[in-house]
Amino acid sequence: MTNITHVTQQESDQRGFTLVQLLIILAIVSVVSAFAVMGITKARAAIRLQTSVRQFATYVERTRSDALRRHGIAQVQLLTTTTYSVTMDFDDAGTATTKNFSLENGVIFTAALQTISFDWRGRTLNEVSVGFSNGSGTSNVNITGSGDVTIDAEIFHDASVPNLSLSAVPSNLIPDPSSGVTSSPTPTPTPVPTPSATPTPNPSPTATPISTATPTPTATPTPTPTPTQTPAPTATPTPVPCSIVAGANTLTIISNGSSSVGIHLNNFAGSGTISASSSSSGQIQVAPGSQTVNGSSTAIFSITVKKQSGSVSFSSACGTQVVIVTVN
Repeated sequence: MTNITHVTQQESDQRGFTLVQLLIILAIVSVVSAFAVMGITKARAAIRLQTSVRQFATYVERTRSDALRRHGIAQVQLLTTTTYSVTMDFDDAGTATTKNFSLENGVIFTAALQTISFDWRGRTLNEVSVGFSNGSGTSNVNITGSGDVTIDAEIFHDASVPNLSLSAVPSNLIPDPSSGVTSSPTPTPTPVPTPSATPTPNPSPTATPISTATPTPTATPTPTPTPTQTPAPTATPTPVPCSIVAGANTLTIISNGSSSVGIHLNNFAGSGTISASSSSSGQIQVAPGSQTVNGSSTAIFSITVKKQSGSVSFSSACGTQVVIVTVN
């Protein structure tokens, strides 16, 4: 009896895994492998994104340094959504040349295609934010008006600097103490005696002649004219007031990206100005600040965002139009 029990126990220990157990193990391995592949894919995409951003920022820094060194103009131009060119002195030969570069696979520019120029002082005309995306995330290279280059700036730096208000110099300031230099006294002018006025003789009065009365003429009655009937005035049509219209009342823009909107004036003749302002200049940038339109022509404004939603207001003589901006 003892031998039979021992053999049965050995057979039970050597059975291995059942089919259900194998299927469960395979399912667990598949799920873990899928998550691992997704994590690796996302990590590689993030690396490609950061590589493109840092390479672009490096060339922007080199371009600015070249403009300062040569005391001239150097620039970076966004050609397409995946390529850009750099114009600078690459060989330190004193002559600027242009080379084209491409972003990493899957990475695109989310900013408007534009040219970033540095003058001989290393400054740009205005602040620029260049956004990048590859589906797994977004990033940006920010170039301020003074030429500072930062990566993943959360705000527009130039727009976040408050305006300086210079106070008027008060009139009750205490003068600086004397420095030991003795000033020469101002000579007092000697008064010039004024000659005595000679009295003017009074003229002798002239006699006024006595007027002779003239007889009053008799008035002749004037006939009253017959009134002429005035024609009724023709009614003038009331002019239709002009209005400002936006191509879209709402815009959804990817974080660190940009978009554009067209603004025109309805029932408007002549030349007019459309001005644009942002609800949060540190998070939403609109360019240009104003444009001149003729009649009902359309003005195109570019809107660049950081992280937060807000709105952009467009105003003119025909009223105001607000466009809601949502950052996705």
